[in-house]
Amino acid sequence: MGRFISAAVLREMAKVDKTIVLDEDSVLTPSAKDLAKELGISICKGREEIVGRSVIVKQAQESAEPVILNEDLKKAVQKILGEVLKPACENPKATHVKGENVVIQPFLEAPPGQNVGLVDVITAREGNLCSGFMTFDHSNLPWFLNYDEVDYIIEGEFVLEVEGKVFRAKAGDVVYIPKGSQVVFSSPTFCKVFYATYPANWADFCE
Repeated sequence: MGRFISAAVLREMAKVDKTIVLDEDSVLTPSAKDLAKELGISICKGREEIVGRSVIVKQAQESAEPVILNEDLKKAVQKILGEVLKPACENPKATHVKGENVVIQPFLEAPPGQNVGLVDVITAREGNLCSGFMTFDHSNLPWFLNYDEVDYIIEGEFVLEVEGKVFRAKAGDVVYIPKGSQVVFSSPTFCKVFYATYPANWADFCE
């Protein structure tokens, strides 16, 4: 299977050049294709144009001679891919977090008037996924996930709206949310949720 190119990777590539040439086996995610159209990015695999405006770097239909790509551009793209795709934590380590030491803080990114709490207990300093706790007290939080997330409901009623669907979860339930989802987290009462996200540096991927 080829390498998946996400919207985050594509956005970094576009900082170098709006015309991007990918390996033949590369696969763009749906959000990456949407981003290409939004930003006017041209993407091609050899002779094939897949999204965007007219491709400049392309083999001539009447010519069998291959196009020689700019070596500096290739190196820049490889460097960006290496940075974006590298593990969040270079040296993961076993970690024990005592519940008595966990203090949930107000989540400053929540809309005004919304009582939302959050704390990360495992971060990119310890591992390649992040985990922590969220609380919602008669509150809601619109959010875009540019990362994968699993939520385990500890107490109360947790409501998730995603792609026109509404999930109502109670204590003991598990919810998975795929990367690229526009969601609304909420609770009509009070709820506490344990979450795990991948990659660990989830905040770096928020838009």
